[in-house]
Amino acid sequence: MTRRIIIGLLMLVGATLLGTGPVEQPKAVPHQSETMTLPILQALLNEVVPDLKGESGQWRFTYTGIEMALLTSVSHDRMRIIAPVEPEAELTDQQRKRMLEANFHSALDARYATSNGIVYAAYIHPLSPLRRDEVLSGIRQVAQLVKTFGTTYSSGELLFGSPNPPNKSDRQKDPYY
Repeated sequence: MTRRIIIGLLMLVGATLLGTGPVEQPKAVPHQSETMTLPILQALLNEVVPDLKGESGQWRFTYTGIEMALLTSVSHDRMRIIAPVEPEAELTDQQRKRMLEANFHSALDARYATSNGIVYAAYIHPLSPLRRDEVLSGIRQVAQLVKTFGTTYSSGELLFGSPNPPNKSDRQKDPYY
């Protein structure tokens, strides 16, 4: 089984590389002049949301009708944007399965997660290298995951991989990527 997975991955990488043509040199990442700090993050949130509540890296707000929180830990250099989706006890097996598939194909940088009996949409990132566009993208993606729960389960930014996996009997034969 492990050998089949490795061979499948090698074939996938080889097929991908064969279809790409000449390799383009990666563009230099522009140097970010400022490390993300709580005051910078708060100023950004004040620009984007009209109802920011909280302070010291623990904020609540509404974005496109979705209640959210942005929580930070400076000592651990982490931040997360979260929004509740629904109580975990109310999930069906199909919804659990679709959330896991979405985390692989359509949720992108945000993810479905559970904590303390609640399903959340969550975007988690190191704090200090965080850029303005990443904060804005994270907020949008979390809102979209809440809005599309039960339908497309998509963060709305992009689709990675196939939205239509093969039927179950195909999955039993070989892994699907």
